[in-house]
Amino acid sequence: MSETATLAEKNRQHWDQLATSYDDKAWAQDIVRAIAAGVEDNREWIGVDWVKKDASGPSSDREVRMLDYACGPGNVAHTLFPYVTQVRGIDLSAGMAAEFNRRAGALGLRAEEFSAVQGDLLADPATQAGIAGQEFWGVDLLTCSLAFHHIEDSALACGRFVERLRPGRGVLCIVDLVPDGRGHGHGHGHEDGHGHGGGHGHVHNNDGPGNSTELTDSNQSPWGQYPSHASDSTIAHGGFTKERMESLLKAAGCVDVKYMELDKELNFGPDMANTKRRVFMVRGRRAE
Repeated sequence: MSETATLAEKNRQHWDQLATSYDDKAWAQDIVRAIAAGVEDNREWIGVDWVKKDASGPSSDREVRMLDYACGPGNVAHTLFPYVTQVRGIDLSAGMAAEFNRRAGALGLRAEEFSAVQGDLLADPATQAGIAGQEFWGVDLLTCSLAFHHIEDSALACGRFVERLRPGRGVLCIVDLVPDGRGHGHGHGHEDGHGHGGGHGHVHNNDGPGNSTELTDSNQSPWGQYPSHASDSTIAHGGFTKERMESLLKAAGCVDVKYMELDKELNFGPDMANTKRRVFMVRGRRAE
């Protein structure tokens, strides 16, 4: 991977390589299940006006559309699909978008109701033809699960997320990691790549008061005393505090901002003692 590649390009290349295998490990599958359970258990807290579906389809003609950013293979999207009428995924990695669509097809889901494309919401809008269609705008829910720490400009990201929401009712929900507070970033282990629950997840280092930790030295592993990993160069932040996330969402135009942490630490790697991290969820509704 080129040393001069942008962070987005490093992420694109890294996740293309891991698209079909990133959740093969048992500990990664545990994360997938834990994040899915956290989202499902707190669905009412997220605050979308969900629909109910049965074998015959939605219980009403009302549309509830979801956009899953950094969607990975679609774990969070599959969790919430029973309560929405349409899911669109966007991922920097074409390989991840293809894996999202492959898994959806294996379940018999139709592309018009559940599909993903390659795209970058933070790129120059003039280059975003693939995600410019009406189906990617005015959504009722935008999720970003265990990927926010890979995004360099957190404020720009939140702004781009919120502008895709339906005014007055669209909800942004971000799932990511709480700073570990140990100063080294024993954050989460990656063996041959790394594991994550919803989109792409893992983080390292601790957060300063009200801020995210910036990983500015590309030659220093965010794992501190641990060996460097292939994913180190894809990380922008070492976790986010409650204050930082609430500030980001409010500055982007959200109201009714709420924050919570999942009940238990998750093991982000095979080393159960040194790869535990806490996970938060934050949500906000786009103002009118």
